[in-house]
Amino acid sequence: MKNHDLVAFYASRESAERAREELLAAGFDHDDVKVFANNGGETGGGFWDSIKHAFGMADDDDQAMYAEVTRRGASAVAVSLDDEEGPSGQTARRILQKYSPLDVDAQAQQWRTQGWTGAQQTQRTAAQATGTARATQGNSEAIPVVQEQLRVGKRRVEAGGIRVHSRITERPVQEQVTLREEHVDVQRRPVDRPLTNADQAFKERAIEATETREEAVVDKQARVVEEVVVNKQATERTETVRDTVRKTDVDVQQIPAGQSTGQMRGDNTYDTFTNELVANTRYRGRDWDSVEPEFKRSFEQRYPGNRWEQVKDSVRRGFDRSRAKI
Repeated sequence: MKNHDLVAFYASRESAERAREELLAAGFDHDDVKVFANNGGETGGGFWDSIKHAFGMADDDDQAMYAEVTRRGASAVAVSLDDEEGPSGQTARRILQKYSPLDVDAQAQQWRTQGWTGAQQTQRTAAQATGTARATQGNSEAIPVVQEQLRVGKRRVEAGGIRVHSRITERPVQEQVTLREEHVDVQRRPVDRPLTNADQAFKERAIEATETREEAVVDKQARVVEEVVVNKQATERTETVRDTVRKTDVDVQQIPAGQSTGQMRGDNTYDTFTNELVANTRYRGRDWDSVEPEFKRSFEQRYPGNRWEQVKDSVRRGFDRSRAKI
């Protein structure tokens, strides 16, 4: 008979689930790997009951320490082994160690320095367990109906853009201009006339004549001939976001008088269970592969303690018969 030989505690439920998934992927049986958390774990009861069931051989101090570490938010992974020292045990240890388990003894020592005592926690946890049992027997039990709501928000992301560069280039140009030049020309010509006063005879004189010429003068003026304008225009569009949301459906089923929830023996009971499911319109027109996971969940909720694999074939036969009658 197998016992829960290896146990590891983790600071988060996520680390515990990741360790469990790797153990299953390594070939460990689903029933031999359990995750326990302070919200009830996989077994459906309170965590204290799960601890006592999984670690029944532990003493009161250990149970108090297990309860305290989970009360502080930790989750536990328990692996049931035939041979703790064999290859499977070594593989389980390697996987459990991979996800950084808590050192429970060191944590307990730290809590004791802060005033925590195992005896007080044991008494408090036992009282809580007793109170839970009374509440279950004397009061009603509520099943929460949970429904997800879709919330769509917005965030700004980059969608590309443009980059504008300006650079300087040169090109040759030419223009024509008319330039004027002056030249002095001295000529001698023969004259034969009487001398007059205007000739100012026998007086020295000097005459100067200046030559001029025009040359091209280059002047450049910068003018704005074009503008490149960069602006942004905002547009709006409506986008339809599609996703799925989950909802808890609670099916209320009547149990015949004299029949307890644990009495799942015989095809008549299976037929009753199957007929109730087939009568539900949500399953009409669907094949076995699509409805089998939902049948399994309904079965395990309605008949806790019974294994689906033991009754699956009988339920399927009843499902096929019921479909043939439709």
